[in-house]
Amino acid sequence: MLSRFDSARLAPVPLPDGGPRHCEATARLLAACRLGAGPASRPLWMPWAPPRIEWPFGVLHVADAAVARRACLLLDGSWAMADAAGAAARLALRGRALLADAAWWRALQPTDAWDAGIAPRPTALQGFVPRRATLIVIDAATLDMAGARVIGQLEQQAPNWPRAVRVVVAGGETPLFARPV
Repeated sequence: MLSRFDSARLAPVPLPDGGPRHCEATARLLAACRLGAGPASRPLWMPWAPPRIEWPFGVLHVADAAVARRACLLLDGSWAMADAAGAAARLALRGRALLADAAWWRALQPTDAWDAGIAPRPTALQGFVPRRATLIVIDAATLDMAGARVIGQLEQQAPNWPRAVRVVVAGGETPLFARPV
């Protein structure tokens, strides 16, 4: 609960000045990210038990990077924070996110905040461990063989994580290891 967003490996997505917040492609990506990400809960009497996650790690591909950025802003609550009616409402949103993180017995809900960001260097993801469900966006132009190996290592470590992680490769051709959305 005391861990913070991993800013050493991920950059938060900045809020755009305008444009759509949602589209059909974003809805498809959100559904793909949430698929199998839960319940991520543990029995009330066994907080130390490993959480049950149906699909702990997935690599997806979208052709349009803007779709991936919109998904980040929707999942991490950035737009909800921007729309909040003042400091008290923003504080309440943060409080609900922290309570949801601490409630090990509670299943992951569609409204729960995720960590979401852009990995400027895919190789920097080595050793990443999520604090909450996480969406990582990688620009296809930055993904080389070393980055692909790191993604493979993350996939091997994922069954031991407390939350699900989705990596979205944005732009370019669909990598062989990614599911197109």
